[in-house]
Amino acid sequence: MTIVSFSIVIGVLAFVIGFLLLFAPDVLKRVNELSAKMIAKIDSLTFSYRIGFGVSLILASIFMFFMAYYFAKRH
Repeated sequence: MTIVSFSIVIGVLAFVIGFLLLFAPDVLKRVNELSAKMIAKIDSLTFSYRIGFGVSLILASIFMFFMAYYFAKRH
């Protein structure tokens, strides 16, 4: 996996989770209940500060998309 595709995958995941935290926290809570058995549990602290975490994740996804663009143009 190249750095460009890795940046895009991480950017998409961060954007989706950030979007869900901001606009559909109930959906994310249901997904959390299902995934807690398989992967990891999202802490209740994340849901109490969901707007801050959501905005931060969306900003991180924008940064990852920029990094993918930068590396694609550079190499």
